[in-house]
Amino acid sequence: MARVRIASDVGGTFTDSLAYDEDQAVFRVCKVPTTPDNRAVGTVQGLKQALRMLGRTGAEVNYVGHGMTTATNAVIQRKGAKIAFISNDGFRDMLEIGRQNRPRLYDYRVSRTAPIARRADRYTVSGRLDYTGTELQPVDTEQIKTVAARIHASGAEAVAVCLLHAYANPVHEQTVKSVLEAELPGVFICISTDIIREFREYERASTVALNAYLIPTMDRYLASLEALLADTDKGLGVLQGTPVMVMEASGGLMTVASARAKPVHTVLSGPAGGVVASAEIAARSNIGNIITMDMGGTSTDISLIIDARPQITSQASLEGMPVRIPVVDINAIGAGGGSIAYIDEGGALRVGPQSAEAEPGPACYCRGGSLPTVTDANLVLGRLGADTALGGELTVDRKAAHNAIERQIAEPLNIDVVSAAAGIIRVANANMERGIRVVSVERGHDPREFVLVPFGGAGPLHSNAIAANLSIPQVMVPPAPGILCAMGMLMSDLRHDLIETRVQPLAELDKDDLLRLFEPLLDRAGRLLAEDGVNAEQRRLTTILDMRYIGQSYELMIPVTSPADTDSQRLAQMFHDAHRQKFDHADETAPIEIVNFRVLAVGRRPPFALPKLAEGGQTPPPGARRSVRAVYFSTNDTAGTGTWHDCPVWRREDLLAGNKIEGPAVIEELSSTALLRPDDHAEVDPFGNIIIGIAL
Repeated sequence: MARVRIASDVGGTFTDSLAYDEDQAVFRVCKVPTTPDNRAVGTVQGLKQALRMLGRTGAEVNYVGHGMTTATNAVIQRKGAKIAFISNDGFRDMLEIGRQNRPRLYDYRVSRTAPIARRADRYTVSGRLDYTGTELQPVDTEQIKTVAARIHASGAEAVAVCLLHAYANPVHEQTVKSVLEAELPGVFICISTDIIREFREYERASTVALNAYLIPTMDRYLASLEALLADTDKGLGVLQGTPVMVMEASGGLMTVASARAKPVHTVLSGPAGGVVASAEIAARSNIGNIITMDMGGTSTDISLIIDARPQITSQASLEGMPVRIPVVDINAIGAGGGSIAYIDEGGALRVGPQSAEAEPGPACYCRGGSLPTVTDANLVLGRLGADTALGGELTVDRKAAHNAIERQIAEPLNIDVVSAAAGIIRVANANMERGIRVVSVERGHDPREFVLVPFGGAGPLHSNAIAANLSIPQVMVPPAPGILCAMGMLMSDLRHDLIETRVQPLAELDKDDLLRLFEPLLDRAGRLLAEDGVNAEQRRLTTILDMRYIGQSYELMIPVTSPADTDSQRLAQMFHDAHRQKFDHADETAPIEIVNFRVLAVGRRPPFALPKLAEGGQTPPPGARRSVRAVYFSTNDTAGTGTWHDCPVWRREDLLAGNKIEGPAVIEELSSTALLRPDDHAEVDPFGNIIIGIAL
């Protein structure tokens, strides 16, 4: 029986799907429009089509990977559940007060994001622990029952509980949870120590509140997806017991059961799969330092990868609310293929962040959209052709795109349509260039020392001009760039991040103390991987210390990878070195403290073998040249002028390893389109990557 793995990634405009035959090391991809009313429907439609292209059925599937923006969108659009929030007496307004971070310190008109739990739905209970976890006052179970009755009357679907210093001792939260579960059957109960055992009360409270806010929505969505996957009539007929994994924000995978219980870990996870896949694919071509640029229909997500390792942070926010979970460090820009162009009140041309999304979509989709978008501009300029089938099925109407740009942009600015379309592209590119500078120049990295890796449906159309403006000498377009996030779900490992706060000076800890404090986390990590069905040979456990100079308010993660690293002097030097590398200074006389103990538990997945292309000469096969199309290229001057060029249009699926293409040219494939400017030159490497030398 064939072994087939499938994966899908649900975006704002398209749902990307991939089916991979493990035995033959071949894969097929497809894109279908996202179905906003029930995204599980579009997911199954895409997977079914990819399997059909591979000549396989759902009964042959032995693994399902899934990524989506469902959780992120629910928070942004405020479409989560009605929740209640419980804290200690005197801390009812914790979510509202938050931190005193504000864009302008003395501006009393600053408007904060409203808490997702209304004040009327926030409750307090007695009981108190000190910072060591020692009980100062017991909880009152009768009081909790009274609170439960009020919650029941309010109609809340979920409850979030965050009590002071629970990270040091979870017993009070566990007591509250047990009483609430008995009193509120059918209501989801979330306690902070089940999500994150870390100090900083506000961040912990915000994270558990978001988890409760998302649980009902994600539970229904993932239950619907599981049912459709198993359904032999309307779905795929995937066999019972087939593992279904969900992408999480850290770039790892979690079981669907974990995702239903801890959906906050899927917030901001949408682009993580693409970052993981980019790092893996570039490493196979001996490229370690890259900047990823994932340009989809709604946004562009940018990330920096050093030595083939994505950068992970534990500090993220969504709509002004902190999310204290491990997250791939991504800078999201409101510039995608569906981003709407408009004239602002001052008469300037703007692009995004508003998006036409899947419905009604860009004007050229002819689905009711009438506003001009980046996709419409690319079509008017010939970068996309009238015969280009986006995602393999969706055809576009150049006249509709022309009319939208003329009516909304060209006429108000008193310019011709081509100049207006070129202006839309320049503005969108400028937005993305600023986004790349944020993750590179502003963090001490020279973008000229990196390779730009564009993906998403629109990334390879814009990447070369952006690279030229930033003096990045090389661009690598990976295979099937439009579905790279889905591919990442077949390259990612199952992951659990365990953390426990124990603040103490490094000088007071010896080697035995460190090992003893790690033991409960290591035991728990082993149990979690065993519950996930990961055998001992596939488990990888990494111990990490969060350390800082005493008096600092931020920490650095220092991996403890060998017995020698448990020596306090060795740890101190490792911290000084890491601090110097990140901040360009270190104080080797300053005392250091340990803040958190972490264990990263990884369950290794089977490898994803990218098939190598057949060798060809420098000249592409004659059949690979599809047609010739007139394409407009802007010149690099402030006047915004440009010229039309007759460009060969190449079919990427027919290119062979070693083939070279000189710009200007267009390279089309099912999931994306790449554009070579005049004087750019490209070569196909053995893994199917298009390596582009940028004319600077």
